[in-house]
Amino acid sequence: SLQRAAGEDALIMVDQEGGQVRTVSFAGPAAGQPFQGEPGAVGSEARAAGQQLRSVGVNVNLAPVADVPVAGGTMAPRAFAGDAAEIAASTRASIRGLRDGGVAATAKHFPGLGAAAVNPDDASTTIGVPRSTMEERELVPFQAAVAEGVPLVMVSHALYPALDPERIASQSKEIVTGLLRRDMGFEGVTVTDSIEAQAVLDRSGVAAAAERSVEAGVDLILMTGSASWNEAFPQLLERARRSPAFRQRVRESAARVLELRRLLR
Repeated sequence: SLQRAAGEDALIMVDQEGGQVRTVSFAGPAAGQPFQGEPGAVGSEARAAGQQLRSVGVNVNLAPVADVPVAGGTMAPRAFAGDAAEIAASTRASIRGLRDGGVAATAKHFPGLGAAAVNPDDASTTIGVPRSTMEERELVPFQAAVAEGVPLVMVSHALYPALDPERIASQSKEIVTGLLRRDMGFEGVTVTDSIEAQAVLDRSGVAAAAERSVEAGVDLILMTGSASWNEAFPQLLERARRSPAFRQRVRESAARVLELRRLLR
């Protein structure tokens, strides 16, 4: 109904990782990412899931999880099995499968939540991994995703002192604009994880967080509570009206989002 009302031109997104994280209960993948098998099977499941999602109007999947998990970490039940290279291969297969099914994939949670003991949704989270380890492990699947042409990347709300000692990833220009776009060459759409995450609220309200994320280079602010729109949008609009630089920043994001819409028609 939403797509028909929008002339088939809306971006409708769901979390459809597989297993317990499935917004559309009758669509695949049936198994969670750790149990989806080798890349060939991952790709087949993703293609089928994409076709099922597209048939009901969904055209963006906020998956796959591209994190490299550690034993006992919060992402272990949701990430692909294997080492960084194996997870990179499965990530690429998932992106290709969803694309073949008519759905845009989202690699998450950049620059990696695999070492997190606590989900940023629940508490402030610091990933105390050296930059060299980030490059050798955490970033490998995301670099593969970029090489595969992933349309979207979701940025986490964790703090990565080796990359930016002051700002969480979703509010860090060094991480979003510097590392992801300049260093890794990503040209698609960036989206935050839920702006209502406790790691965000520990630092500010949602309006200030949204403004900081846009300044950092994020294109879309993911809101999981309807009240957040009433706080964030007026602040973003007011800032854009008084700041030419911020307006230009918003125009850059708008162009990327419009291009994504064009690709999905």
